[in-house]
Amino acid sequence: MIPSEQWSELVHSLPRRVRLRSRAIVGNRDACVRLAEKLAMMDPSCERVEVRPWTGSVIVEREEGTLDAEAVREMLERLVAEERDEQGRKLTDIGHDALPGPTRVAKAVAHAFAEINSDVRSALDHRADLGTLMPVLFFSLGLVEIGVSRKLPAPAWFNLVWWSIRSFMTFNAGAVEQEGKAVAADGGLD
Repeated sequence: MIPSEQWSELVHSLPRRVRLRSRAIVGNRDACVRLAEKLAMMDPSCERVEVRPWTGSVIVEREEGTLDAEAVREMLERLVAEERDEQGRKLTDIGHDALPGPTRVAKAVAHAFAEINSDVRSALDHRADLGTLMPVLFFSLGLVEIGVSRKLPAPAWFNLVWWSIRSFMTFNAGAVEQEGKAVAADGGLD
């Protein structure tokens, strides 16, 4: 269950623009469309309403005058409290465990690589797989580049960033997993 204070949170407001977040609508595209339509119909000052299903972000704008940020937040909270998913469950009762898993494309790509990895492992009599061969290949290609060019090129900045993140994730796997569970229990990242 999502705590009521996360049904409608004021992220920031300007006189003509209000940004809110609702954890209850994350991942529910149909509910987001319905909420955007209801907000626009309920309050004529909400001239443009955009709801982003991936983040639960709700942006309300108007051309002239000012928006009452707290009134818009309260309106969104009431609408979210009433909203239900396709199975008739209240969105505020579902929680983040009910969010959909990986997309079909992600599953297909993962499946394809798993099959390729299995074939490579079988062909090499279970002595190596892609997880072993790819780093060896890239290391060898790097040595060939150094040998051919007779220069030791500095890595690009994005490679350094990627390597630092990957090294951290590899050597701190326990901490990363523990924090991932804590974030999921708290309802996600801001």
